[in-house]
Amino acid sequence: MNILWLIMICASLIFAFVSGRVDVINQVCLNIGKDTFDFVLPLVCTVCFWNGVLYVAREAGMIAALEKVFHPFLKWLLPDLKEDEETLGYVATNITVNMFGLGSAATPVGLKAMEGMQRHNPKKDTASRSMVTFLVLNTAGVTLLPTTLIALRSEFHSLQVTDFMPWAVLCTMFASLVGIAVDRWWNHRD
Repeated sequence: MNILWLIMICASLIFAFVSGRVDVINQVCLNIGKDTFDFVLPLVCTVCFWNGVLYVAREAGMIAALEKVFHPFLKWLLPDLKEDEETLGYVATNITVNMFGLGSAATPVGLKAMEGMQRHNPKKDTASRSMVTFLVLNTAGVTLLPTTLIALRSEFHSLQVTDFMPWAVLCTMFASLVGIAVDRWWNHRD
């Protein structure tokens, strides 16, 4: 991949020199830091704010309550983890946090969940059934409040920042249902 990037950069530089557009390269080089900072800062602030909300919700017991709601479903969905409450807790936390569009906050818990699943994995070099199912849930999971997308739309001055939300919820629900259905079919096929 690095070679591909190197080729694209060299081709761009050669094209700029040949076409006499070196001023464009200078302008990009001078402005890229400011543009990146202006783009990233609002996203970092949004993620910090929602992580704070998540922390308050965790301290208030709301996350634990949602985890309890998910436990029976997860025990059915991940049958080889029925007895491992700690790993199921990590999975439930990851799903709950992802529902609020905080993928960056969900990543550490998701990694802990994968570590817990690896302890139950008889083939250490191959993903277990639970790992694949968790990956499906994590990738196609229902998002009720897509905070990062709202922040991006706000940053780019969208006139209706949250108008997409009903469609986003429907799409992620559909993706989750299809993902779980295919996962169940694949696992029962064997």
